[in-house]
Amino acid sequence: MAELSGVFHQPFGAQVAAWRERLGTLLPTSRWTDVWHGEHDHAFMVAGALKADLLGDLAAAVGKAIEDGTSIEEFRRDFRATVARRGWHGWTGEGTKAGEAWRTRVIYTTNLRSTYAAGRFAQLVDGGFPFWVYRHSGAAEPREQHLAWDGLILPSDHPFWFTHFPPNGWGCGCYVVGARSIKDAMRKGGNPMVLLGDDWNTRDPKTGEPEGIDKGWGYAPGRTVVEQVRAAVAAKVATLPQPLASDLASSIENPPPPRPPELREAKNLKDTARLVVEAGIAEKEVAWPGKVQLDAVNQVIRTLWDLKHRFEMVPLQAVGSATLIARATAGLRSTSKAHAWYAPRVRAMGWDRSGLEFGDWWEKGGWAKLPLDRRLAARDRKLDEYRRLQAKGIERLPEGAAKQAAQRAHDAGLWQFTVDYPGDEAPRGVAVHETGHQLHFSHWTEINDAIHGWNQQGWHLAVSKYGSSNAMEFVAESFVLYNLGPEHHWRIKPELLAVFKAKDRWNV
Repeated sequence: MAELSGVFHQPFGAQVAAWRERLGTLLPTSRWTDVWHGEHDHAFMVAGALKADLLGDLAAAVGKAIEDGTSIEEFRRDFRATVARRGWHGWTGEGTKAGEAWRTRVIYTTNLRSTYAAGRFAQLVDGGFPFWVYRHSGAAEPREQHLAWDGLILPSDHPFWFTHFPPNGWGCGCYVVGARSIKDAMRKGGNPMVLLGDDWNTRDPKTGEPEGIDKGWGYAPGRTVVEQVRAAVAAKVATLPQPLASDLASSIENPPPPRPPELREAKNLKDTARLVVEAGIAEKEVAWPGKVQLDAVNQVIRTLWDLKHRFEMVPLQAVGSATLIARATAGLRSTSKAHAWYAPRVRAMGWDRSGLEFGDWWEKGGWAKLPLDRRLAARDRKLDEYRRLQAKGIERLPEGAAKQAAQRAHDAGLWQFTVDYPGDEAPRGVAVHETGHQLHFSHWTEINDAIHGWNQQGWHLAVSKYGSSNAMEFVAESFVLYNLGPEHHWRIKPELLAVFKAKDRWNV
């Protein structure tokens, strides 16, 4: 199974076409303002890079990130090698680690986001969507004006899009989706109550751009090369076998996501608490349980980071050690004995040591104290017990989709105590389960409507024993199935699956 983070690093054909359009001109510049607005569609520049060989090497490094999905750390290695090889000095940020980190992040994210936007603009035009919807990125510290535009639905030919098509500033992660109708726009996050004021195009005298847009960003990336990008993608589709061509064409309706900023790895367990706050995953620094593997904690943090960017949820106040959460959050009097838990009242996720161990469920907790032969025998007895309970439940079900799914799960031996990730990704699976609770409490009424009749209809018998215990565990276990991949979606109640897909910004 592919890691969750993998969905953020897939090549995007229209973005690649927009990028290659820029490569036709490598433009030496002294200042970032030397290339303005739509001129960026036709040229590649890095402020201060005046030599052709230097620009060529920098363009190659950026191209790897766009076409191969390489990380910012790999880009930074390429940047350092280029600077050393070409003897480039005097660039802004030179001389300190913080300065280099800032400069490389600006080059990396600006090029990735602007070429994504250019490719997406061409896709929206090519798709003929009558309505476009402005979506906010979900950043932990949002720009007030960008957040105010979230959900704005406008006709595709509205002049707003000529100046406000995102990104609308340095580091902006907003994006636009297309819709066939107002109802379709609402399904994709549009809100008819978000209206455009009469002063939407008033210029800020300091920037010369409309209010809320950074200097130099008041244009639609890719608008001037729409036809070139469309032609490049059409030519690519014409050379592909039919299944691949159809898949590429379908990306117009369901584009890959804009990539979130790269998340660094925590250096040690003490650093994990800082990383959680730095990344905007939670508000308070809380230590993680001691004597656990750093790889496990990093796996959990990466999972929470990825899911934070995919789903709109109530933000977390604290994440970390279950025994320390109570000290960091007001109103939590006691902690659960579970390996990990989500407390909605105080918006916290707590972990104990066993929730951060690699290996399957039978290798953790009290089971691990038994000799191997007794442990395996106990596991087999439990699995047989689960199968008998499942079979009895299936016998009582009326004919229908739920019974068919439950019987299929029984025949395949899939109904176990809990839906597990592979042993080397066990902490990730725990994090997905707890995020399922966070998503449930974030969209309480909508999800509860979707799961109505979950146990009477028998959908729990296609999920897990733990998912049969109550409605909240049913949702969390179903969410794990959703994130394991489309091959597991047949086990999810269709109405709940539809909510997951609607809430998933990128519907992987």
